[in-house]
Amino acid sequence: MKIKEMLAAFQQEATQTNRPRLMVTAAVAGGISNIQAGYQIPQLSAALDYIHVMTYDLHGSWEGYTGENSPLYTNPAATGANAYLNVDYVMNYWLSNGAPASKLIVGVPTYGHTFMLSNPSNNGIGAPTSGNGPAGPYTRQAGFLAYYEICTFLKNGATENWSSAEEVPYAYQGNEWFGYDNVKSVTLKAQWLMKNNLAGAMVWAIDLDDFTGTFCNQGKFPLITALKTTLGAAQLLLFLSPQSQQLQPQQRHLVVAAVEAEALEEVDSVQEKPAVFTQLLETKTPSGTVSMESPISNTARLA
Repeated sequence: MKIKEMLAAFQQEATQTNRPRLMVTAAVAGGISNIQAGYQIPQLSAALDYIHVMTYDLHGSWEGYTGENSPLYTNPAATGANAYLNVDYVMNYWLSNGAPASKLIVGVPTYGHTFMLSNPSNNGIGAPTSGNGPAGPYTRQAGFLAYYEICTFLKNGATENWSSAEEVPYAYQGNEWFGYDNVKSVTLKAQWLMKNNLAGAMVWAIDLDDFTGTFCNQGKFPLITALKTTLGAAQLLLFLSPQSQQLQPQQRHLVVAAVEAEALEEVDSVQEKPAVFTQLLETKTPSGTVSMESPISNTARLA
């Protein structure tokens, strides 16, 4: 197994250099069928330091009806496999199949998925859709809006509702519909993972939060700050999104500097944040997706 080989190599390097061993982590699927087909959970858990579960993209326009991006709990109307597409079920599936709570990291999105309603008057969860919502002015990807773009949409008159069963918001205007997370839902997720004694949360992604604080009027990084306030900085894992590639290098550095200054202001030095990682580089795979690799932390080799 490649992971075991990597772990052995990291341990050898740590012994030779008398430095802390590099951590071995993985971002893993949230879809139950993908988990069942792709992972031997006990063996994987034994080899990894942390398991980052991607509990987002659980619903989208590919389904043909509206659904929340990252619901905490199931919708009572959900049937079949859809009943499993929620944070609570997914994380408990990993737990019940051999992953220790101390290694499980909950994925929290700072973006939402957008849909085009087939009938604007039918605008609840599960309403028929005809495809992706339009691309945002900054992220420029159909069916996808950063949190700061969602705030603009709300300011422009969209109707916002709360799915009390799933503990997440959704909104609509005309024939556009989107499901997303806000400060309230992110806080509830953080409280839930603490109640279940999980290791912490990861954020996809730092640059999709309102990093300037000018769009949502909730301060800089409102979603990440809500997580930090609830969990404490030492339980946060932060990533940059592929959309950040559209920023100029200087702009990307400003985003990262702002995260370090604002979202992690309680952490004074690299040595004092062993569980905090900031992903600064994305690796494009042949399919064009993004591979999350080599988180920068006190356990990574920066020199």
